[in-house]
Amino acid sequence: MSNTILALDTSVEFCSIAIYKKKRVYSLSEQCNKTHTKKVLPMLQKILLQTKTKLIELDYIACSQGPGNFTGLRITNSIAQSLSLSLNIPIINVSTLAIMAQKAWRKYKQKKIIILINAKKSHVYWGQYKKNKKSIWTGKHTEVLLEKKNIETKINNLKRKWMLISNEPQNHQYKKCININEIKYFFPNAKDIIPFALLNIKKQKKHSMENRINYLNNL
Repeated sequence: MSNTILALDTSVEFCSIAIYKKKRVYSLSEQCNKTHTKKVLPMLQKILLQTKTKLIELDYIACSQGPGNFTGLRITNSIAQSLSLSLNIPIINVSTLAIMAQKAWRKYKQKKIIILINAKKSHVYWGQYKKNKKSIWTGKHTEVLLEKKNIETKINNLKRKWMLISNEPQNHQYKKCININEIKYFFPNAKDIIPFALLNIKKQKKHSMENRINYLNNL
């Protein structure tokens, strides 16, 4: 019998929710800007109704652990923690940057991804993710809080060609970098958390009853 998984992401300007049920993925997403708290719970109720899913049927909660918007991450954390405790089910944490890499694979079949998420006026969250021969993403160790003035140098120091994805249209300026073959602008989507959750479950990794937020602000 397959597991039922609820996936949540409110790490940037979009809210997205997905449910994996009977080996199918259902999802909702909506631009929120600073209205995450008003939209995410109605969206959760809507997708539960659409998929005819009761909360007690959930086996796992999978969610973005950051980096990303401070308030947005706290909202996901609060919902995940509340459901985990009330339903006695574990939480699977997934990097926001890895989620965006998975979306790039789903949409464009790219295996080498640079991810930039706007952090502050002068910084971005940076990650380099590669899909290996076993179709597993690697790159968690590359995640850093990077000054924008250092982005171009960091890109030019890489080997071979990479796709760059970002939640900021202004980052199209890096198209001129010799190691960038394409730039795309989009947001993470909760449906792209599901492959990570399924892999974690398959590997029988130890899961926590808490969501561990990664702000990257100490770097």
